[in-house]
Amino acid sequence: MKRKLLFMLFGMLAVLILCTPSTAANLAKAWSITPYAGGYAFDDDENLDPALVYGVRVGYNITQEWSIEAAIDYAEADGDDRIFRPNGTSYKNDADMLGYRVEALYNFLPDTDVVLFVAAGIGGRDLDYDDSSENSADGHDFAVDYGLGFKWFFAENFALRGDARHIYVTDVNNNNFEFTLGLSFVFGGEKPKAELPPPPPPAPPVVEPEPDTDGDGVIDKLDQCPDTPAGVKVDEVGCPLDTDKDGVYDYLDKCPDTPIELKVDKDGCPMKVTINLNVLFDFDKSDVKPKYHDEIKRVADYMNAYPWEKATLEGHTDSKGTDAYNEKLSQRRVDAIKKYLVEKFGISADRLKAVGYGESKPIATNDTDEGRQLNRRVQAVMETYIRK
Repeated sequence: MKRKLLFMLFGMLAVLILCTPSTAANLAKAWSITPYAGGYAFDDDENLDPALVYGVRVGYNITQEWSIEAAIDYAEADGDDRIFRPNGTSYKNDADMLGYRVEALYNFLPDTDVVLFVAAGIGGRDLDYDDSSENSADGHDFAVDYGLGFKWFFAENFALRGDARHIYVTDVNNNNFEFTLGLSFVFGGEKPKAELPPPPPPAPPVVEPEPDTDGDGVIDKLDQCPDTPAGVKVDEVGCPLDTDKDGVYDYLDKCPDTPIELKVDKDGCPMKVTINLNVLFDFDKSDVKPKYHDEIKRVADYMNAYPWEKATLEGHTDSKGTDAYNEKLSQRRVDAIKKYLVEKFGISADRLKAVGYGESKPIATNDTDEGRQLNRRVQAVMETYIRK
């Protein structure tokens, strides 16, 4: 009958385990009631066979790790030796055992579904032999115990529990062992507070773009040329490009490849100095008239201002006379101007080239006195770029 009840109990445990999801753990301040059953092995000196034991535990979790429990269990043990009576008959001296103890438990990994623990406690037992005269162990005995076990929380309020104990009966110096399996019903307790997810990071501040009034890609506070026309390429400080470095921006520069050593005008083109010399002579004469002194001085000033420049002087005549004569006459006239520049103003002769063209290059008609006067001349056009 006892075995049938035990099988029914374990069958109910199996159904509960298979049908219930696991969602629990060992909670602080929780109470538990655990009916259990198993085997109990007696010391050899007690002359008792191993017996079926069943009982109940009541526990309280002080914390998730530490618990206290009270347990009471009962076993009916058969004697393992036959006792002979004087009349020749024999019998086995069976015994009933009632155990009780208080234990402290330490739980490992209390937040998991499977919790391992160790236990130690004190208590006692009442061992009642059918024939107490045959065994001195009969009576009330003090005992200490220790052991280990596990709790499998297969549901929020239920755990399958296994225990193993070494029970030392101090009064008779006996070593007994108990192995049990039970079902714990757990109630109460403090469920761990669910950890709140961390707050989302703050949204990045909205950064207003720095103003760029002229839209050249350089913000105003860095733009050294804040009014650049749209579409004009600029450098890193927001100013239009000036490729030839002449001080005139490329988009305004009409001479974009000006050498860097030359001065330029507002259009970016090299600035020129032009000197025109025009000295007229009397008929068949090569003398330089004093009235042309200032005219010739302008040439000398130019030559002194630009000492790297050279000048070409051109002599001419009217058409009267032969070509050969007029060619010599034009050469005398231009040589006279060259001499004037050298002697009066100190211009080096090697910077002056004098060429006579005779009557071959008139600038006016030779049919009138006025026209012929204009053709009797020494002229020069000197032009140079101004350097920085």
